Amino acid sequence: MTDWRLPENKRKAFLAFYRFPLEHRSHPGCVYALLPAIAEAFDMDDDQKAWLVWLNGNTQNVVTSLLLLEAAPHPHQWQLAVDYWNENFKKLEWDTDRRHQKSKFGEATEAWWDIYGPLASHRWFEVGMMGWDATWDYAFGQPYLGRLSAWSMIEYARILFGDIVPDSDTWMLEDKSGSKSHRNGIAVVEGWVGATYWDEGVPDMLGIVDRLNDFADQLLAEVDHPDAGRLSMESALCTFKSWHKPNRRYPNVYSDMMYNRIKKAEARFGRTFDLLWDARRAHLPPHLRLEDTPTDPGLCPTKQNWFLETGEVILIPELGGSGFDEAVAVGAFGERKDPKWS
Repeated sequence: MTDWRLPENKRKAFLAFYRFPLEHRSHPGCVYALLPAIAEAFDMDDDQKAWLVWLNGNTQNVVTSLLLLEAAPHPHQWQLAVDYWNENFKKLEWDTDRRHQKSKFGEATEAWWDIYGPLASHRWFEVGMMGWDATWDYAFGQPYLGRLSAWSMIEYARILFGDIVPDSDTWMLEDKSGSKSHRNGIAVVEGWVGATYWDEGVPDMLGIVDRLNDFADQLLAEVDHPDAGRLSMESALCTFKSWHKPNRRYPNVYSDMMYNRIKKAEARFGRTFDLLWDARRAHLPPHLRLEDTPTDPGLCPTKQNWFLETGEVILIPELGGSGFDEAVAVGAFGERKDPKWS
């Protein structure tokens, strides 16, 4: 049995993993599957798509974005979304990376509408035609967005508007704090021992940036998929790095997280989200859908730490299979008991 923790095996493991969310559209937030499904269901014009980009750029939680969109389907109705956010503040869930901006949604959205809103879709097309630098400046300049959220917002815009929004032409590895996670991910894949926990204070880190840039470009060149690019590979690198930390990430983690988010919102709001469940069925095979695999324990330490403790990669058969997959198949973990969502 191959031990995928060994430095010499990291490249093959990462490339197999990167192809996994590309195939199943299961990147962070499951945005490649769910944002187009929402756009189609609402029969969105470009202005509405720009509005959805703004909403999900704030929440980074598609369930919450959908609720806000239902309250205010068009960007000129932004005040209705803010009113809904005020009325349901405790029940609405923002992604962990955006939790500190949740309380700013009202003033951020008002500022967005005043500065960008009426021409938001036009501006996405305009800066897209100008290239990456203009696109980056446009996203980064929007209210209460930082480096990570601006990067993600551009990805959402590219998903909804297509190639008119450019992929990044840089990995931004020289940004010592802002690029820490995926820079460390590249170093992990290349086999640098201890790179999982490198921080911006590591001496001479920037001395290997050129080498890491070249290596990341080589990795990307090996993947043939319409969604392959720096925007999507950055998140895969961050996720892969987190395989090497206790109680963190694993293949299909974001699909499991989305299951939890939908179930929690259904409990809190007393309704179903058929649109999101249907999109999951359209893109995920049954064994990757917790709702159809009751013997999968879901998001839990057993699943999070399987790679760390065994060197096996779960859910990706081309990497040899795992004892976890076998245990799920025979029901060794028993039937999953979801939390009492509240």
